[in-house]
Amino acid sequence: MGRIDERLVVMQRSSSHNKISRRGFLGAAAGAAALSFVHLPGIGRVQAQPFPITANNDFVNRLCYNENPLGPSPLALTAMQEACNLAHRYPDWYSGDLESRIAQYHGLSQANVCAGAGATEVIRLIADALLGPGDEVVTATPTYSQMGNEAVANGASVVHVPVDENYAIDLAAISAAVGSGTTMVSLVNPNNPQATILDKTDLEIFAGTLPDGVVIVVDEAYHDYVHSPNYESSLRYILEGKPFIVVRTMSKSFGLAGSRIGYALAAPELISQISSSQQFGTISRPSQAAAQAAFDDSVHVTNTVALNDQAKAILEDGFSSLGLDFIPSHTNFVMFDTGGNAAGIASELSALGYQVRTGWGMPQHIRVSTGLLEEMQGFLDALASILLTGFSAEPELPQSLAVMSTYPNPFNSTCKIQLWIPAPEPVDLTIYDLSGRKIRVLETGLLDPGVHQVTWDGRDFAGRDVASGTYVLNLIQGEYAASRRVSFVK
Repeated sequence: MGRIDERLVVMQRSSSHNKISRRGFLGAAAGAAALSFVHLPGIGRVQAQPFPITANNDFVNRLCYNENPLGPSPLALTAMQEACNLAHRYPDWYSGDLESRIAQYHGLSQANVCAGAGATEVIRLIADALLGPGDEVVTATPTYSQMGNEAVANGASVVHVPVDENYAIDLAAISAAVGSGTTMVSLVNPNNPQATILDKTDLEIFAGTLPDGVVIVVDEAYHDYVHSPNYESSLRYILEGKPFIVVRTMSKSFGLAGSRIGYALAAPELISQISSSQQFGTISRPSQAAAQAAFDDSVHVTNTVALNDQAKAILEDGFSSLGLDFIPSHTNFVMFDTGGNAAGIASELSALGYQVRTGWGMPQHIRVSTGLLEEMQGFLDALASILLTGFSAEPELPQSLAVMSTYPNPFNSTCKIQLWIPAPEPVDLTIYDLSGRKIRVLETGLLDPGVHQVTWDGRDFAGRDVASGTYVLNLIQGEYAASRRVSFVK
């Protein structure tokens, strides 16, 4: 029988304060805009301005999703437009041409690739293929939590190992947590939300210490942003025949978040397992066309990374000027320590038009995505104005997504479930039994921020009374998740 294992290794954390001098490119707002849109080589080369200039009015200052502010490659845009002419025709059912292009891009065989509708689908497919009741996943905390959520939904258990004092994933502690029942280690490199990397030598040693039968899944969503010589993709382990699965997305450096393209890279036998439960036709014709064209535009990725480096330097220099500690970043986002109530400051920033993220059990930290250069300066100005007012109110509510209470528990008629929703984004509240079977979806869709109450009457999808026993309430909003057990007694 599956269980939710909440073993946490308590460790002291210390802030890291890096002061980075302001770059010479930071000048007047007009000059900054010119730098980001004109002087980066290659931009506008297809007689089109970058996406943000003409079509991002609804998303200005949205610094919470780690999106690419330059948008898709002009080549990808052209490919999408041409593919729309065939929108009345079904796409390549199994994305064969796309998978072939992905394989070519990475120097692998098509048998090493499984493409899906974003890394979201790919991670779910991996969990469905490899995890079930009795299995155990060891992962870090905080980290991108989808694999852990999928494991719980499938009836597997999850061991959470805290990051180290430098906010990096602690491979030695994860290795020590691997037991006889462990079937998977899930890593995110660079990690999200702390933007830290795994040292390549440490990862090599770690890979050699794991027992046979343990699969290592490495989510490399932010791979293209890393410059450190101490970092290395885990692709080489696949070529060496080791049980690694690398997950990539085209949402970040390629600017195709809305097209939903992700993929897994692994040995053919693992790919066969992963793809076995995939529905056909999940990637649209325009998305497949955009992805293939994007691989042909290395200049766009170079421009994206260059802009990110500039925007990140503005942020880090600004934090230093404000006396705020931050975690040195290897990605397109930065976590900084507000020194107080991060949720309250994030709310004030939202009122000024800047959307950022809080949570992950780090109540003083805010995660902010990089954007256009003028967005960075505007964000820092807004943050400075909030800090200047001495904002210090402490909220009584949770600081991130939460199942606040279930009452009564156990119950035999109805159970009232109180939720805290921190942001105006779609949520999913689903009930599972302890074997990982989905029992009922209680809530799905957009809920306003605040406290909400949902009632469960102890019935399943078909309106039948469930059996007496313990059930798991799984609440998901974006990359956040919260779980709570509730018992039904007839």
